[in-house]
Amino acid sequence: MRVDGAARSIHSGLVALPWRPSYLAAMWILCGELRSLYAAWIEDDEVLLMASTMDVVREVVIAGESPQTAVRAWELAAVWEPVIDEREPGAPEGLLLLNVLGIFQSLALEIAEPGGGRYDSANWVPNAVEDRWRDLDDQGPVYLDPDEPVDDSSPLAQTLARFGRVISGVAAWQGPDWDPMRIRAQVLDQQ
Repeated sequence: MRVDGAARSIHSGLVALPWRPSYLAAMWILCGELRSLYAAWIEDDEVLLMASTMDVVREVVIAGESPQTAVRAWELAAVWEPVIDEREPGAPEGLLLLNVLGIFQSLALEIAEPGGGRYDSANWVPNAVEDRWRDLDDQGPVYLDPDEPVDDSSPLAQTLARFGRVISGVAAWQGPDWDPMRIRAQVLDQQ
């Protein structure tokens, strides 16, 4: 597998989905995956904030947008700001988490600003997947090779493939039930 090709496929697959319900359902599932992948570095207050953000996303997937969800999303985006700022000067794992935390904040902003940055959080997803499997002890610069191959059995390749399956599964979903919990169970638990 080529890392860059798989990462681009994830991004292009996400932005090709209709924003609601497909894209938001896929992002809800992928956020749950990222929360699991990064669990060792996520603090308790961040776990709660992630859950609240995912609750709003799920509500919009199922019921649609409303002024109430927009207000809740604005409040969440505002709470994310200091959480992200706190992480920036910290240890390498703090920098590693910035993509993940940015995804959650961007999702909140996408819901808060119906006319603004839709699909913005999709920009962060490939980096969050790749960064999870980078060596934190490597202090040298990271050289990105667009032709970087990775063994299909590696954790990075397996994660990229899993994210691709989520996007494909959501794209093929035939509703009418758009509860992301149900979609996740169908897409990921039937592997």
